[in-house]
Amino acid sequence: MSMKLRGRRDAWSLMGLTTGLAAASPLLAGELAFAGAAAGASALSGYSLMKPRVNARYDRVDVKASDTFVLPSDRVPDVGDASFLLGYTTDTNSPLRLPYDLAMRHCALIGASGVGKTTLGMFLIWQHMVKGGGFLFIDAKIDADTRDALYYMAKVCGRQDEFFMLNADDPENSNTYNPILAGDADEVASRLLNLQPSSEDNPGADFYRQSANHALTAIVGALKRMGKRYTFADLAILLQSGDAMEKLLKDTPPSPERMALDIFLDKYRKKDPKAGAILDINRMKDVLGGMAGRIALFAQGKFGQVFNTYTPEIDLTDIIKNNKMMYCMLPTMGKDAAALNLGKLIMSDLRTAVYNIQNLQKSQRPWPPFLIFPDEMGSYVMEGIARLFEQARSASVCLVPGFQAFGNLKSVSDQFADILIQNTWSKVYYRMGSQDSSEIASEMMPKCVKYIRSVTKGETEGESSQFLRASPQSSRSDGGSRGESWREDEVNRVTSDHLRSLQIGQAIVTIAAKVYHIKVPRLTTPIDHEEKGEQRDPNLVAKALRHPSKMPAGETGLNYAEKYQSFMIGGDDHEATTTDPKKAAGGPAGKGSSKPGSKKTDAA
Repeated sequence: MSMKLRGRRDAWSLMGLTTGLAAASPLLAGELAFAGAAAGASALSGYSLMKPRVNARYDRVDVKASDTFVLPSDRVPDVGDASFLLGYTTDTNSPLRLPYDLAMRHCALIGASGVGKTTLGMFLIWQHMVKGGGFLFIDAKIDADTRDALYYMAKVCGRQDEFFMLNADDPENSNTYNPILAGDADEVASRLLNLQPSSEDNPGADFYRQSANHALTAIVGALKRMGKRYTFADLAILLQSGDAMEKLLKDTPPSPERMALDIFLDKYRKKDPKAGAILDINRMKDVLGGMAGRIALFAQGKFGQVFNTYTPEIDLTDIIKNNKMMYCMLPTMGKDAAALNLGKLIMSDLRTAVYNIQNLQKSQRPWPPFLIFPDEMGSYVMEGIARLFEQARSASVCLVPGFQAFGNLKSVSDQFADILIQNTWSKVYYRMGSQDSSEIASEMMPKCVKYIRSVTKGETEGESSQFLRASPQSSRSDGGSRGESWREDEVNRVTSDHLRSLQIGQAIVTIAAKVYHIKVPRLTTPIDHEEKGEQRDPNLVAKALRHPSKMPAGETGLNYAEKYQSFMIGGDDHEATTTDPKKAAGGPAGKGSSKPGSKKTDAA
């Protein structure tokens, strides 16, 4: 190790060593006091001389390297096992843990695609699974490897019976789900309204939104009064068929819910000289057709096979309460509109589930806290989710959203972005591709105080002589100046250049006011080590997914979808449906009515 001597500190250290050498002189033999003092001074001088050089050799901190830099981390506290391991600091290799009480104040994962957000999410899920915790992993892509890896992990822990999966693109490898069954009429209507864009600044759109809210509240309230279970297909038929509406009104027992449904239908009734009061179904379709179309997305094709059920296997409240596990796959690449609506619907149902958990006693809430990992949340984010970040902590739920840039949040609204950032106490910053996001992240991190040195140097030169002179006398002068000053300034502890230069698998973590530079471990399973071309059983997970459920006592299915033909319009002149009680009860069929079971030609 080469040694360069420089500065005042090294000079004093050398003087101390010289004192030790002088004490060894035979001329000072017997001077024990002087020899002891000289030995102490020599030892201190040697320590002072070698300490910075030893640190320079073994200290891993290097803030100047362009892509292999190592930033100094704050002291890592010992928080025990009731925590999540995030990774290891790059300077001291100390394990950095996020305690559960801070995890329930939520943690955001921010970074470009492919830098390690999902890797950290899987690592957290594995730790949680081993400890008996539950999770909800919402993946904005179809990834069979992630699906099989999660099932393998659950099987290793002996918890495969608690594993659920939702894949609307592959009904054979999915549990059934009906997110519009749980809750009262207002909750269900609110959940479905989240499928529509926000209309606060658009009075015209707000009219249709409020009309849909009125319709859904009245319809769902009547169905729950009847003790009927319903599906997306049933609701789509009710919103587009006058006959179905009249049958629902007739079957609803006298109650406030029947009165609410009758008042709602009266908005669309008109007088007819021959038939009396009739339901203007065309007008109802014009007003409610948008909502009916969004609901119909979940009632047909592969989506219909998963969602059209009266006895769903997936119940989010039960999954959270009992710390079960669920993996949800969103087909955002192939079916972006349907996947976006599905993501919104799941997050809306999640709000209701958290509300139900909040109503439980503290001893009945999940522990360890339930982990929710909505990866690539920017693909299905909506403004109504902000409330979830504000209140989920009281239900022992921790959210770890992953998104690529702050623009994903601001695309919803600036207020939404501010609420989410405000309610995520911990943040994990990965490599960022855009300058805007990296600068925002750098400004959000704690700052530090540094002393900035300024050196000034100046030179002057002058020459003079008399204007009129009899002799060649003149004068010349030279001068120089040098100044040094120090000032205290507050600077970014982590710069935007650092954030744009992070290596894959490395991240900057902020927990409250502390900053850490970490490496995140990568969890691997046998699936990651398969040979190229090796085939797995495509139904490996499906064989273990079945969780049969039963119809609750006192409830039956509405089954409107099975008899949809009886609610279809039979001809072009069938514009409305009569409200005549005799005809509604199945009396003689005339114009404006249809008999159950009759053949129809037009679609509902």
